[in-house]
Amino acid sequence: MTSLRSFTAAGDSASATVVVFPQAGAGCLGLHAIAATSPAGLDLWGVQLPGREDRLRDRPPNSLAEVVDSVSGELRETAHRRPLALLGISLGATIAYEVARTLEADGAAPVALVVVAARSPEHWELFPSADPPPAELTSLLPPIGDPEFARHVRTTLRADLRLMAGYEVPSAPLTRTWLRSVSGRRDRVVTAAHMAGWREKSTDFRGHSVIDADHHQLRERDVLMGLLSDIAVETAAGRAVRG
Repeated sequence: MTSLRSFTAAGDSASATVVVFPQAGAGCLGLHAIAATSPAGLDLWGVQLPGREDRLRDRPPNSLAEVVDSVSGELRETAHRRPLALLGISLGATIAYEVARTLEADGAAPVALVVVAARSPEHWELFPSADPPPAELTSLLPPIGDPEFARHVRTTLRADLRLMAGYEVPSAPLTRTWLRSVSGRRDRVVTAAHMAGWREKSTDFRGHSVIDADHHQLRERDVLMGLLSDIAVETAAGRAVRG
């Protein structure tokens, strides 16, 4: 089954495509709630990994490379047709970063990568991904009232973190994709200091923004709408310069 979900009907008339990479343990179907009011001209997609929502019965991926190859392959044609921007949240940011690297190498570079509430990639070289600490799982879990659903999300979260086992930080930065990082002022899970390494991951780093939110609020509707609006403005400005 495809790893991508489309949430708008912009089709060939879209001026840019934005692909959201959700945080570990989460799916992308919540993007339905913002699709109708997303900025005009944006084609909104989400990445849906196996083991959640409409892919609950699908086999979990065996490695980060498997995920990156799958998503990159599905995005390559779109990146050749119109500007492509990647928006990654928490662990989804590192997956988006690796997809951007793969697409750059294939001559289909995204124009933008926005990383939100995401520790810089160096974190994953030392993180015990094969056996994530219980405290880390607890900190990454949003408040969930249903105990059975909470257990399912915790299992999915653990499987996603295990994708990072053996991760090695690339030595070369992105060269054709601009990058911006975003943290939450009240985020105690991933602070601005945890994100400092992202400034070295692109030759066109466009700064760090701080939003008044905690870790879990950074995936909510109003925050995502603001981020999508910023991306729409910047991709439009890029097209005007190139034109």
